[in-house]
Amino acid sequence: MRITDILIRSTLLPAFILAALLCTNSPAAEMQLWGKPLSIHGYLSQSVGFGIAGEHFDTQESFQSAIFQGLIEGTYEPRHDMRIFLSGRFNADWAYQALKDNTNWRDKGFDESRGKLYVFDDFKDILNEAHITWRPDHFYFRLGKQIVRWGETDGFRLMDQINPLDQRRGLADVEFETTIQPTWLVRAEYGVPDLPDWCQSLSFQVIFNPNLQFVPNESMKPGNDVSGIWSPYIEIPTNRPYPRDFGYMGSADSRLTEPGGSDGFEYALRLRAVVRDTVVTLNYYYGSDKDPVVRTAGLPRPEVSPYDGRTIFHPNVEGYYPMFRFVGGTLTTDIDPLQSTALGGVAPLLRLEGFYAFNKTFTWDRLNAFEQHDEIRWAAGIDWKVKIPLLNQLSFFTISPQFYHRKIMNYPGEGMLSGPGGESLRENNYQASLMISTGYLGGKLQPSFFWLRNISEKANFFRLQTVYDWSHHWRYTLGVLFFDGDKAGKSYQALKHKDQLYLTISYRF
Repeated sequence: MRITDILIRSTLLPAFILAALLCTNSPAAEMQLWGKPLSIHGYLSQSVGFGIAGEHFDTQESFQSAIFQGLIEGTYEPRHDMRIFLSGRFNADWAYQALKDNTNWRDKGFDESRGKLYVFDDFKDILNEAHITWRPDHFYFRLGKQIVRWGETDGFRLMDQINPLDQRRGLADVEFETTIQPTWLVRAEYGVPDLPDWCQSLSFQVIFNPNLQFVPNESMKPGNDVSGIWSPYIEIPTNRPYPRDFGYMGSADSRLTEPGGSDGFEYALRLRAVVRDTVVTLNYYYGSDKDPVVRTAGLPRPEVSPYDGRTIFHPNVEGYYPMFRFVGGTLTTDIDPLQSTALGGVAPLLRLEGFYAFNKTFTWDRLNAFEQHDEIRWAAGIDWKVKIPLLNQLSFFTISPQFYHRKIMNYPGEGMLSGPGGESLRENNYQASLMISTGYLGGKLQPSFFWLRNISEKANFFRLQTVYDWSHHWRYTLGVLFFDGDKAGKSYQALKHKDQLYLTISYRF
């Protein structure tokens, strides 16, 4: 057993439990340290997931996950203009222990992902955020491990490229709050003090990432031995000498070059202004993509599956993390002409964002080569709170549709391009989403519906969920996920066996 395993099991988990017990009678622990305010918050959460798509090579029927998450955070203010923030977390999937002797679980190779997915025990996973903030006059400085949010979209990321994303646990959490990974950054802002009446605020932001440790996106990758129950399902047609008509795409034998030293430095600039209640930003980013571009580097390595005797093909690939440079902006404003008394009197909120990326690197399958193309990405969304008395007499419905377009310039006439992360891309790629939510029982009961549609690949992801806040401390969540698609191995079709029912119990302190 590794030292980190011992520390986690003997120190961190009991600390979470002890903190929860100490805070049972109050929403948070408020105290004084050297005469200055110190507050402690956190939560403990246990979720259980059940596969409802049947028995397949890439999933476990019935009970398949038991994810425990704990987070504890403390805020200390030694001065009125200074704040120190520290948070730690614990994340484990007890299914790896409960199913370790299950024959199907082992034959499918899920047990081989135990070292990656049972307990997240790397230092970057245990230490969540750790930063100090100083706010002298019109300046704002934050140094340390932190999250910087630039984007305006939900369900997919566009402008939000500074922090990497962690989807090792799949798509069970489409809110994404817990999937964004903090990184070590230097952040500085200046707010202009004297402004004309038509400009409510104006600020400049500079962000520098010294890349002390390169942290890529953690995505769902093929291979049960890597991604467990969230491994995408991709069939590989076979001929002799293989015994079956098709095999499975397995985990890649990859050689990836990570950015290091000054080559890994990242820079980001933002100008933000509020003009007559409209928020406008101009954004610039220069750094490394968090996903690698890869190409075939040899023949795949075959392996026979103990589950059904089919061949698992492990691709042999090489690649690197290319540069990512873009300039763009966002706009957020109320659409006052659409304000309607009949619908509750609330104007819809329009959210726009987009950027132009320069010399983005792709893999061209026709020549198995890397190519560079400019590209445009933009998205538009609306948040509208409306009254529907027939369905809810007391609370509003929040309806949030979105549309996303990604265009690759000078697309080759033959073959297909794949972007960083391995996603196959057309010249024009379209997605849309819809989120509907409301509240009953004074907001304690919160049903919601989320639909993410990949228009280009004709694939869908649905989530139906109900949250019940029993008290300030206790929250219960019941939900179900569905995936489908028309094109084999593309988009959400590769997750067609991941339909899941889940129940989560959370305690907040």
